[in-house]
Amino acid sequence: MSRRRRLLTASLLTALALCTVTALARPGGGNSYSGGSHYSGGSHSSGGSGGGSGGDAAGLVLQLLLLCINYPAIGVPLLIIVVVFFVVKGVVGASQKGWATTTPAAVQAVSRVEQSARLSRMDLDRIRTLDPEFSLVLFEDFAYMLYAAMQRARGTGTQALGAYLAANLAQTLVDPQLADVQGIVIGAMRYVRFSGTQSAMVEVELELEANYVEVPKSGAARRYYGVDRIVLARASSARSRPFARSHTLDCPNCGAPLEAIRGTQCSYCQQNVGAGRFDWAITSVVSVAREPRGPLLTSDVAEEGTAQPTIVDRGAPARLEELQKKDPAVTWQALQGRTALIFNELQVAWSGREPLRIRPFVSDNLFQSMYYWIDLYTQARCRNVNENAQIMRIDLANVMSDVHFDAITLRVFATGLDYTISDDGKLLSGSRSRPRTYSEYWTLIRGTASRGAPRQDNKCPHCGAPLSIGMAGQCEYCRVKVTSGEFDWVLSRIEQDESYGG
Repeated sequence: MSRRRRLLTASLLTALALCTVTALARPGGGNSYSGGSHYSGGSHSSGGSGGGSGGDAAGLVLQLLLLCINYPAIGVPLLIIVVVFFVVKGVVGASQKGWATTTPAAVQAVSRVEQSARLSRMDLDRIRTLDPEFSLVLFEDFAYMLYAAMQRARGTGTQALGAYLAANLAQTLVDPQLADVQGIVIGAMRYVRFSGTQSAMVEVELELEANYVEVPKSGAARRYYGVDRIVLARASSARSRPFARSHTLDCPNCGAPLEAIRGTQCSYCQQNVGAGRFDWAITSVVSVAREPRGPLLTSDVAEEGTAQPTIVDRGAPARLEELQKKDPAVTWQALQGRTALIFNELQVAWSGREPLRIRPFVSDNLFQSMYYWIDLYTQARCRNVNENAQIMRIDLANVMSDVHFDAITLRVFATGLDYTISDDGKLLSGSRSRPRTYSEYWTLIRGTASRGAPRQDNKCPHCGAPLSIGMAGQCEYCRVKVTSGEFDWVLSRIEQDESYGG
């Protein structure tokens, strides 16, 4: 083989080695809607570094530079090839954040949305000046429920939702090609805009990331990932529905079944209950991104934001002190203990694909998202393993209280091994030897009437029996639902560094 040919062969091997190092250096781990969250379905990547590959990559880069100097006819074209490779790989990597997207315009749109949707939850607290019974926790549950109902209505019809949809949406939302929309899982919800406490209508614009299955009237069902912006509006004179009705869709005025509503007229109370007169209604829906793609259960995603400082609301320490005056048992140490218990149980349950083990510690909405992911891993005959996971630090980020719930947001810094294996033990992504560090913002909620130290054991917070909770969230001993936060702190939201806005 000639010297020139040997040089060319060595150069190509160098380029291939560079490409391989990049692939190996990508952190592995769990997946989500836009970046690999273990649980949130939010926009997290639980990343880390590439370990010892960095030194090998540096040596290869040096070889390539020397090749450009000594043999420019070979080195320069090769350098161009490598640069082009990394540029293309960067674009592909951006499109593989959890839910894969293949349209660059859609990827850019989602990126712009994530950067702009940073309205703080604290802004919505102003609604309580109009409506003292307003609860942000219940509002978010309601928004999830209404969005899911709206998605289903695209296939089944909007007749039952006339009271909760603007007239133009009720007429145009239905897709005549669809028979149904199923498996609706909301992965993230962000606040975009809030206005109206000084006007006749209060408006809240939300951005939601969701995954759902469309069932056409003809053809095979198909899974989609979408980012939608919806506007919820309610008359400033409206008041929050009673707590007992907070998780149902019914007549916004009297609570009659939806079947009693004809268009926007309730046959029970004889009121026109549409247009947000008595409760929140969707007045606008804008699709930001929509891709016919499912989840990448074995993709590797880079970590974002872990090194950034914690976003702390300036009133959080004072509000925590107020909460502790009301209930001295809620010490910082006790909160950390409760968080550690939930963290450890979630790691074991997630790795072992045991959804019922998660159930006692999370709200209904969060459980549905986690259950969805665990079921996907089960169907794919693989599992995402979080081994030797441990909390390194917990920061206070925010504290909010309303008439129904207290809510504490903590930033949890953690580390551990994070990899995905098939049921026969084959490593599919991640590393069994390189720990990765990440952080997430966790919001824990508890009913305002509850008192006492947060439990740090596996016992029912209502009756004290050994913890055994069914899918509905009820204790199998006392038959009381204990996952709503009425008795002890439960995890209601997991948000990632790059999307948390306070």
